[in-house]
Amino acid sequence: MSERDWEAYRKSSYIMGEKPYLRMTKTSLTSDFDFCPKQYEYKRIHRLPEPSTDAMMKGNNVHDAIEKFYDNVPPVLDELYTLMQRDKRQEALELALSVIPEQEYVLGEGPSIEQRIRWDLERLLAGGKENYLPVINELEVHAFVEEEIEFNGEVHTIPIHFAGSIDRGYATDEGTYALMELKTGKWVQTKNRQDEWQDSKFKLESMRQEMAFYKKLLQWANHPYQDVTHWGWVYPSGDTAKLDPLNKYGYEQRGVNKVMYEEATGRRWTTFGKRVERLKTALLTAYLAEDFPTKPSAGKCAWCNFKSICPSWEGSDNPQEYLDNYEGDEE
Repeated sequence: MSERDWEAYRKSSYIMGEKPYLRMTKTSLTSDFDFCPKQYEYKRIHRLPEPSTDAMMKGNNVHDAIEKFYDNVPPVLDELYTLMQRDKRQEALELALSVIPEQEYVLGEGPSIEQRIRWDLERLLAGGKENYLPVINELEVHAFVEEEIEFNGEVHTIPIHFAGSIDRGYATDEGTYALMELKTGKWVQTKNRQDEWQDSKFKLESMRQEMAFYKKLLQWANHPYQDVTHWGWVYPSGDTAKLDPLNKYGYEQRGVNKVMYEEATGRRWTTFGKRVERLKTALLTAYLAEDFPTKPSAGKCAWCNFKSICPSWEGSDNPQEYLDNYEGDEE
């Protein structure tokens, strides 16, 4: 990943009042807080550590490889396009992969990187070279604004630092921009009552919410690329995901590779833009009320590292107890 703008981050904190701005990122808002406000409190405010996982390391490695691909591919772009036009796909793939610095992968990154590049070569063949290269390649965006919120009959003005790193953005033929997110997790499909495979509604909505945050982030920052009319995401690791054959409702399920690209205007933008605004208001209200409630469910809580102290699971709600028992990653 590109070097972070630490100067921008030094201006903000997840602890209200600790620094001039309250920090709000895509992950902290649309993942942590939306998943469970109590988890957000443990993770962001109390800064409780969590062990790293193979999935996180794999994700970082794949993201780094794709970022470097776009940095290094321009000198061979003409040759790649010619190879694809001549239906020499394997040669094109080998040439494309050759611009990524060699690295030994042990977590299954190779197939994910290759699938991502294959998709991109097909995009090159279909759309040509003009708008092939991204205008955004792991771009970190920062916006410092003041938000007003009414709480207990009073209007509070809260300085907020919105921040996020956008994987990719492309210019469209219409002069607008399209955002694309790279995911290395699993894209799950289930069979409906008509015995047809369908995408998870939860996955679709959660991804649209994430992309809506990025679109709003560019607007909050008054960025030159803020006119976003399309967004999408790629899941190049889906078909290697190990899933139970049935989900908890008894429906057949599978993991698949997935590319999604859609308009980010009209009703869709209105719906998910409002969701981001509601989440933002809920988070600010939690800070002002000093109340981050639990949002428990058996399936969801099974993935939480803080379950041992969570009050919904008869825990002490004592961050120090978690720290005393935390073993962390092995050296």
